[in-house]
Amino acid sequence: MTNTPTFVMLKSINGEPLLVNISAVRAVSTIAMAEDEVSVISFTETHEIVLGSKVPEVLEAIEAQTRR
Repeated sequence: MTNTPTFVMLKSINGEPLLVNISAVRAVSTIAMAEDEVSVISFTETHEIVLGSKVPEVLEAIEAQTRR
């Protein structure tokens, strides 16, 4: 990935649209929250965001940007 900011629309934990700089994402994982699986994206060791988007949706967004 490049260092150029690349924003994509994902879902926040409450389902609202959320712009994420996908070029800054370093890891994607899944956690169980309220009996549902949600994604956690990591930017640094201390900066993570819980998303309403599922891991496959996040990975698809990352892959789509790397194909550009």
